[in-house]
Amino acid sequence: MIKRKKNCAFVLSLVAIFVVMVVIYLSNIREGVNLLVAFGTVGMTLIIVYIEIIRSWIRKPEIKIEFANEMPYCRHAKTKNGLRPYYGHFAVVNSGQTSADDCEAVLERVWNSSNEKKNSDWEEWKNFIPCNLKWSAEDPNKDFERACFKTIYPGERRYFCDIGRVTEKHDIFIFELSRFFLSQVNYLSRGKYKIQISVYSKNAAKATKKLVIDWCGAWKDTQEKMQKCLKIEML
Repeated sequence: MIKRKKNCAFVLSLVAIFVVMVVIYLSNIREGVNLLVAFGTVGMTLIIVYIEIIRSWIRKPEIKIEFANEMPYCRHAKTKNGLRPYYGHFAVVNSGQTSADDCEAVLERVWNSSNEKKNSDWEEWKNFIPCNLKWSAEDPNKDFERACFKTIYPGERRYFCDIGRVTEKHDIFIFELSRFFLSQVNYLSRGKYKIQISVYSKNAAKATKKLVIDWCGAWKDTQEKMQKCLKIEML
C-alpha cells in the first residue's frame, strides 16, 4: 500500500512539473484561445491520469488469512485405506475487486516453546529455510513448477491451504510441504510450537499470520478428541 501511494505521488509530481512548464511557456502567448485550449488539454490529461490511479487502487486485490480450530479448518479426511489423516488448514480470501495472481503459501518461521504454560518464551529454529505449503485438493498431476502457485479470485470464496496432518500410524504432526529440504525437520513431535505463515502474490500485498500449535502427541479417533489433542490457535 505504501509503495503504491509513493508511485502515485511520483506520477502526480511529474504531471505537476509538466503543467508548470506549459504555463510558463504559454505565458508569452497573447492569443487567449490557444491558451484556453492548452489548459484544457492539460486538464484532461490530469483527469485521465487521476482516474487511472484511483481505479487501479480501488480495484486492487486484497488477500487475508483466516483460521479457526474447528471444521472445516481442522478435520478428519476420508481415504480408501481407512487411515483418515487429521488435517489442519487455513483459508485465503480475496476481499478485493480483481484476482490475486501467482499466490504461494510459505511456512517461514518455527519456534519451540520453552515454557508450555506461557506464550512468551519462544526459541526460534535456527537457520530454518522457508518452504512452500500445499494448496488443499490440488491436482497431483499439475506441472511441478506451477504447483505452488494459485490464483485467488475475488468474491470472499475461501481457498484452503494445508498446514500439516497427523495419521494413526505416527505420533508426529507432519507439515504439508510442496517441497522441503532433507537437511531440516519437516514435522513437530509432542510439544508447543509457534509458526509463521505468509501468502505472497504477484499483484497483492503479502498476508502474514502466526499460529500456535499445541500437540499432545497421540492420535485420537474422533473430531472432538483431536481438536483437544491438537490445538491450533491463530494469533
